[in-house]
Amino acid sequence: GLLQLHRGGERFDDLGGLDALKAFCRRALTTRPAGDVVRPRGIMLLGVPGTGKSAFARALGNEMQRPTLVMDVGSLLGSLVGSTEANVRQALKIADAMAPCVLFCDELEKALAGSASSGQTDSGVSARLFGSLLTWLSDHQSDVFFIGTCNDISKLPPEFSRAERMDGVFFIDLPSVAEKQAIWSMYLKKFSIADQPM
Repeated sequence: GLLQLHRGGERFDDLGGLDALKAFCRRALTTRPAGDVVRPRGIMLLGVPGTGKSAFARALGNEMQRPTLVMDVGSLLGSLVGSTEANVRQALKIADAMAPCVLFCDELEKALAGSASSGQTDSGVSARLFGSLLTWLSDHQSDVFFIGTCNDISKLPPEFSRAERMDGVFFIDLPSVAEKQAIWSMYLKKFSIADQPM
């Protein structure tokens, strides 16, 4: 129950726009020369709700033929002293064992919002959870590509998105006129609706 395996069939073709992000991730996750030990670490997706951040993360695994593991930080919290930290370590070990895979953590700023005041509110549990995740992001050697999504980066501790923990931080804006037209065309085709002139 620490991680969930995403079983959806989404692909990049189901997403209108996001061309630069799709190209970046394809390039990062394609086969590298033998002996190349530099592995892609992951990306952070920022933006207003409803712009396709979570949909992109779910489609990436299918597109690159990797399993997508969904980590809900709330499910890692335990009721006994030390169980939260043990759950985090176990979840990350599972992700390492599943490599190559995509590890997706949605709404990070809400999950880690209390880490700054953790000593006064929850005996430091949130801070230790956050520290374990930071250490893993910096040090893991497995071929796990981490995707975190966030609506408000100002609520995330700044050390989370520093260089060497992530390969890139992308802002996902509302779709442009051309992207809206591409999305509309996809839905017309998907639901077999004739495009009526206005």
